[in-house]
Amino acid sequence: MPATPSAQDGDSSQQTQTTAADEQHLCAVSDQITDCVALTNVATLGAGPGYAALQSMLGQTQSQNILMANMVSAQKQNAMIGMTTMTQSVMQMMNRRNQ
Repeated sequence: MPATPSAQDGDSSQQTQTTAADEQHLCAVSDQITDCVALTNVATLGAGPGYAALQSMLGQTQSQNILMANMVSAQKQNAMIGMTTMTQSVMQMMNRRNQ
């Protein structure tokens, strides 16, 4: 029976050494995780105003596109009205009797 406690003592010292090494390893990983989380939070907080500015710029760009499309459409309609008016005027002049 005395051999068994000495074997257990040897195992417990190995477990203690392994546990200490594991704790150091866990602390190193924990520090890395903490740094990563801190950097992620800072990046997220810094990205908020950028996203807000981007949304504002996109809204302005879309409204300008609609404005330009409306201007082109209005110009096309005015050109068609002008051509129709000119055609009707020429037809009336050609149908007049010479006096």
